[in-house]
Amino acid sequence: MIFSIHTDQHIKDAGGVFGYAYGYDNIVKHFNQFTYRGKQLEVVDNDPSAQIQMFYMEPEWHNPVTGHDFRQPGFKKHHDHQYKINGTYLEATKAWDWWIPTMKTFDEIWVGNQFSADAVANSGVDVPTYVFELGIDDMWKPFKRGNRGKIRFLHVDSGSPRKRADLVEEAFLKLFKNNKDVELTLKYHSNDGYSVMDLFNTKESESNIRKIFKTLTQEGMVDLYHQHDILVYPTEGEGFGLIPLQALATGMPTISTSRWCTYEKYLGSNIIESTLGKTQHSGYHTGDVIIPSLESTVELMRKAVEDFDAQCDYYYKQAPKVIKEYNWQSQCDKMLKSLIKRVGVGMFEPVGKVSRGKYIYFQNGSGYSASSGVKFSKENPVQKVSNEEYNYLIMNSNFRQPTDQEITKHLGE
Repeated sequence: MIFSIHTDQHIKDAGGVFGYAYGYDNIVKHFNQFTYRGKQLEVVDNDPSAQIQMFYMEPEWHNPVTGHDFRQPGFKKHHDHQYKINGTYLEATKAWDWWIPTMKTFDEIWVGNQFSADAVANSGVDVPTYVFELGIDDMWKPFKRGNRGKIRFLHVDSGSPRKRADLVEEAFLKLFKNNKDVELTLKYHSNDGYSVMDLFNTKESESNIRKIFKTLTQEGMVDLYHQHDILVYPTEGEGFGLIPLQALATGMPTISTSRWCTYEKYLGSNIIESTLGKTQHSGYHTGDVIIPSLESTVELMRKAVEDFDAQCDYYYKQAPKVIKEYNWQSQCDKMLKSLIKRVGVGMFEPVGKVSRGKYIYFQNGSGYSASSGVKFSKENPVQKVSNEEYNYLIMNSNFRQPTDQEITKHLGE
């Protein structure tokens, strides 16, 4: 069994230090540990022998026009015979306009949450879209907070104004300016082309505000979380939202917007009130984002300090449930099993090793979609189907078994 994943080189080289790279590394790792009926899956890289390939990146990087500045002319995103999946993320209620034509070329789209799946539909893209939630690494362990003297708030920005470091700072200064018993750390890393430094109200750092402007390893991030007591995350939206989930896995009290995450049930009473509206920060040209309330953020930060011991106990006790529900291997196994149900396990065999009796030739018309997910057209009349579907379709006068020459011509065997 093989499954091909293709992404840009900078994702492969990043070592998992930001969202797409972290997701890519873990998908490759845990897909390689998937077994089905005694067979283990092997992840291959942009391999034409694979019948299925996922392009894991924003859709415009797949488009030969909008993506031409990012790579050499020979960059191949999919091979013509492959079942085409796009793994991507959206944080607004609609996709960018220039994503849409490319999104319509895929057989499936994978997104990180239902909010993103709704955004695909809202954009007029009728390609089947499935939610693939990411997971928790073994390194994220529960850590009991409290009894450390100062209370330390943390905000993790990763270089994006969308995550609203400016609002966190404003809320903190309203409550705790020059309060030596409460501190705030603003953690972010550089993004070429702009700097989140421009968002801050304070040009000179307050005595109880610390700013970390560098990239940390995942192990370094775990240590940073353990060094702090409360995460504040008034983000305008997430394609999945690893930062608050990882905080919850350590047992950290977490104040965050929600709407976009299934793990909002673990936020308890710390959900920041929000509305949908136009952003002033992250550059979306279409769709709305989640606009966090400053007043709600201030109130939740105040309550977190007042009820600090109780919150530390509540979040620490629920952390094992978070880790179990969002286990990386379980998440990947669930997604792959659902894909097998849609396309058949035979699609995971290399081209040339699949029984030719499982191919069907569609003779009339166009646009027929088989239950396994394959699509027929006049231009591409040869498709591979499951054993069960083959037995059903071969009895229909519109279908027959193709010749070897037809398979070679249309599928490149």
